[in-house]
Amino acid sequence: MHRAKSLAALAIAATACKPSSSGRALAIGTLAISEAALAGKPEIAESSETLRQQLRSALEGTGRFAVRDGGTLRIQLDIDRAQRTLAPPAAYDPAKPFVEHEVADVAVTLEMTSTGAQGDVERLVAEGGARVPTNADDSLDPGARHAAFSAAVEGALRDAVTGLAAQLDARGKTDDALLKDLSSADARVRDYAIRVLADRRSPAAVPQLIARLQDANPEVARRAAGALIAIGDRRAVTPLIEMTRHRHAEDVGPILYAIASLGGAEAEAFLFTLESGAPDEETRRAARGAYDDLVRRKKEDAARLSQRRRARP
Repeated sequence: MHRAKSLAALAIAATACKPSSSGRALAIGTLAISEAALAGKPEIAESSETLRQQLRSALEGTGRFAVRDGGTLRIQLDIDRAQRTLAPPAAYDPAKPFVEHEVADVAVTLEMTSTGAQGDVERLVAEGGARVPTNADDSLDPGARHAAFSAAVEGALRDAVTGLAAQLDARGKTDDALLKDLSSADARVRDYAIRVLADRRSPAAVPQLIARLQDANPEVARRAAGALIAIGDRRAVTPLIEMTRHRHAEDVGPILYAIASLGGAEAEAFLFTLESGAPDEETRRAARGAYDDLVRRKKEDAARLSQRRRARP
């Protein structure tokens, strides 16, 4: 992954389209379906218009959204995954042989954007997924498999729409409430709390975000690293360094660029040492690139400071 994209992936803190104070449904003006993504998913037999109607039903079914002409919000649907796979039975019965059965596995992403009064684009992203048994073991009817994928799409859409609503709710919470959410048993609640805290860039959240670097859910841990980058607090350098010691080489690169973005003597020394002392070439290469970025920014900061000093009367 290109380092700029890696860092952007870590640092993303999606800003939400905020609901009105009156609690009225948010007006969605456009529902867009990625035709290219749909073309590459042969298991999805529905047309883009059918998917659009399913998405509309999922949105309006929450009572939080209304699709109508003139709405200032746009939602883009991408089908990330639509495949047949094997899954264990829903309930384990020791008296029966353990047999995996085929399921329709669907994952989607919804991206909500809005153009503000000044032309600023706000962005909210939610993922959803669902698995539905195809009953392929008991039926040779292709229609049964199609019905399973149709149901999985609807389930994934409802899941993603629930995520959109939950993120809107999170943005209305106080920092204290969000910090409590970081201890939720639900990984999605933790994830959304981190997104909002990253957007607010509150230094008070740094200790709790550092703790989330060790989250059992890898996505939540990644999101916490991104939040710490967004806040820019160097207290995060040491735990991020420690985080690299528990990741595979292919996962270390983005963390190294995160360390470089925070800067400071500790970050510089660590990257300098790692670029020649890491046991594998992939890590050495990533450390070298991160170190070069850190040195470049350091020089740019020094030049700006010197220029400001010269400009003083």
